[in-house]
Formats: sequence, structure tokens, C-alpha cells
Amino acid sequence: MQEHPFTLTSQDEHSIRGTVFQPDAPNSVLVIAHGMAEHAGRYAEFARWLNGRSIAVVTFDHRGHGAGTPEQDRGHYSDSHGWAKVTDDLHRVLCHSRALFPGLPVFLLGHSMGSFIAQSCAQQHPDSLDTLILSATNRIHRPHLLVSRLIIGGLRKLFGRRHLSPIIAQMTFGKFNRLFRPNRTDCDWLSRDRAQVDAYVADPLCGFPCSTGLWHDFIRGMLTINPTRWRKDLPVHLFAGTDDSVGEMGNGITRHFQAIRDAGVERVSLRLFEGGRHEMLNETNGEEVREFILSLCPAPCHRHDKALTGAVHPVPS
Repeated sequence: MQEHPFTLTSQDEHSIRGTVFQPDAPNSVLVIAHGMAEHAGRYAEFARWLNGRSIAVVTFDHRGHGAGTPEQDRGHYSDSHGWAKVTDDLHRVLCHSRALFPGLPVFLLGHSMGSFIAQSCAQQHPDSLDTLILSATNRIHRPHLLVSRLIIGGLRKLFGRRHLSPIIAQMTFGKFNRLFRPNRTDCDWLSRDRAQVDAYVADPLCGFPCSTGLWHDFIRGMLTINPTRWRKDLPVHLFAGTDDSVGEMGNGITRHFQAIRDAGVERVSLRLFEGGRHEMLNETNGEEVREFILSLCPAPCHRHDKALTGAVHPVPS
């Protein structure tokens, strides 16, 4: 097994930094899009575990995340067209993964924020992946998102795109954590495993506030997600814990699962892990979750021929 860092350059000269975890004889590729206020390095152990089972893994840091991000840019996508840029970054990573492992099926795992970027990418570039796996996602609740966009848009106008708003923090992560009172930490909502929560809290590349601009871009991007525009033959698998506050304690992700089915996507599955919180890979039953994800990544005899046609398209700078 080998690990190789890589850097891709986006159209606006942003450096996309990632790592390829390569087993000796890979039979498939898993690309991981991480969540908000964390980084790709948190998935290294899982990637090595998958390497031991003949799956190559490609991880990378979203804009505003990871060790390569300047302090002034942490928690911020871009001053313009942020959602288009993070979606295009993911597409470039998928195309790079195809080039590194020609002929192998490419699975895309998006966690939390990354699950929405992954859905946006699958919608815009349907032939760039063979299977979509969504971890700790939620429904596209348009009335709620429109109200949030209005509030955050007002804060953005008042204080600027790079403002770090305590109001937004209380509307989001604060709200998620209040469901687990009395709280030991500000991050109890992430996992029942105290050691994993403590490791997140101690990680200087985790738990940072995100800008008003990032939140505005994120919500606008979520509002563009529409499963009726997805490839109908794209396998889509969703999973979460029943106590994930992001997924409305299982209710929101179940509604999203149903919406994808109703949109005519032919192969859709949902797995809810009893008692699990937001980060199922870091839960007390993490080994069970790893085995479940492995079961979603079989090595088929062939893959969709159209997937060979992936190409990088420009985005606004």
C-alpha cells in the first residue's frame, strides 16, 4: 500500500490538496468529500482500512478547510461563486481519480456538508461517478432554507462575507448540541464516543466557525439540489444515525430518501443505525459502519461506459 499527496489547480488558481491511498491491486475507488469544519486527514485511518480490502481511496480538503488553508481563509469558500467552485473542485478530483485508476468504478462518499456538494456534483456531472453514498445528509427543506437564506443574507450585507456570526453558530451547531443536554462539550452531537468527541475538540483544524459567506453559499447550493435532474440509473445509498440532529433524528434523511425514490432514481437505499449521532464512522459501532460502507463498494465486472466521458468544465472566477 502506498500514500501519495497530490495538488490540483482550479480555474481560479486555487490549490486543491489531497491524498491518494493506493493498495497493491485496487478493484474500485472511493472518493471522500468531508464535512464542514473538519478535514480530509480525519479519514486517513478509514482509507487505510479500505486499502486492506483492495479499495483505493482519494481524499481532499474543501476550500476553507485543511492544513493548507491560510488562517484568514479558514471557514470561507470564496468571495464570489463559492458553491460553483467547491462543486467544480470535487468534479476535478473525480476526474483525477478516473485518470489515476482507468477502468475502475468510482464511488463518491459525501459526509454532511460534503454530502450536499456530492449531490450537486452528481447532478451537474452525472457521468463522473458510478455510485453516490450520502452520510449524515438531510432533506432539502425549502421553506426552512429560504428563511435561513434571508437571515444569513441580511447578516452578510450588514457585516460582510467573511463575518463570523455567533447568531449563525447558535442557529446551527448550537441547535444540534442542545438536543443532547446536559452537555459535556459543545460537540456532543457528533458521537456517543467521548474519545472521538475529545479528539475533534482538540484538533486545531476542526470546530472552527465558518463565514457568513460560506453559509450563504451553502444554503443557496442546497436549494439547487433536485433529484429529478439526477441520472436515473445512478445507485444512491444513504445512511445516518437515528440520533443525528442534522438529519432531524432520522426523519429528515428518511424524507430525502423518499424524495429521491419519487424522482425516479432506480436504485436507492437507506440505512439508519440505532442511537448513532452525526459521525457514524466515529461512533461506538464504527466497525459495523465500516463494514456497511464496504458492502456498498463491490467490484463489478464492468462499469457504466458513459463514466469515461468525464471532463472538467470552467466555473466563474
